[in-house]
Amino acid sequence: MPAEDGSLLVVVGDVSGKGLKAAMTVGSIIGALRGCTVRKPAEVLAYLNHVLHGQITGFVTCTIALIAANGNMTLANAGNHPPYRNGQELDVESGLPLGITPDACYSETTFQLNPNDRLTFVSDGVVEATNERRELFGFHRTQAISTQSASAIAEAAKQFGQNDDITVLTLTLTPSLKASLA
Repeated sequence: MPAEDGSLLVVVGDVSGKGLKAAMTVGSIIGALRGCTVRKPAEVLAYLNHVLHGQITGFVTCTIALIAANGNMTLANAGNHPPYRNGQELDVESGLPLGITPDACYSETTFQLNPNDRLTFVSDGVVEATNERRELFGFHRTQAISTQSASAIAEAAKQFGQNDDITVLTLTLTPSLKASLA
């Protein structure tokens, strides 16, 4: 969700369950985000939690990043896997998933992104892919390929043994034209 100040609000999540109920929860989240007037990641998570609590039977894991045009990034997490920056897992506190308790609070962590830094967000479908020997794809394999494209990461998990939905989002910070003209 871009803003006029050049910032970008990134919301990556995973809904528990399958089928129509999960799809309806996603629809509720998208609608809530469209009506959300705050952009601070912890406040957005608290808002979504308030909207979802008592309205869904499961829960939602979610990471929200607010990336400013200058590369300043603020992250808040609600039980999702932390993102990777240039192949290294970011140290982010994991709060409670959304929808579990009405008064959940979320903390924020701030990072500075440099030009060409790559962020990779993954759902548990990547980490929990299981092969025929019942081995998990796991955190080490995920981290090892976290600098690859989203499609390459998703394909690797799928080939290993997909048994859940897989979401991968990769972002690369690029200098703006304005910054390079200044």
